Amino acid sequence: MVVRWHKTALEDLKDFFEVTKLYNPKDYIQKLVNYVNALTEQPNLGKIYLYIHGRIIRQLIYKEHKIFYYIDNNQINILTVVHHRQDINSKIEYIKKHLK
Repeated sequence: MVVRWHKTALEDLKDFFEVTKLYNPKDYIQKLVNYVNALTEQPNLGKIYLYIHGRIIRQLIYKEHKIFYYIDNNQINILTVVHHRQDINSKIEYIKKHLK
């Protein structure tokens, strides 16, 4: 399996990197990415969050972030990364629109 980061997920990480001042964000993001890469060995690690247009959207939690993804053939598609303080509803709406 291979991990594919959608543009929005990459933007989410960039935004987090730019706004956080609490700790070393570069180190945190690298560890988050490494955690996500573990999905190549265990793609069903994230719990099922919702079904959209015949796809199972899973949620993987890493410390302060929720990572939403789906599996398509041999590809793990990372849709978005949500910090626990963010509004999750707008991200879910993005997922729904993206998967039409």
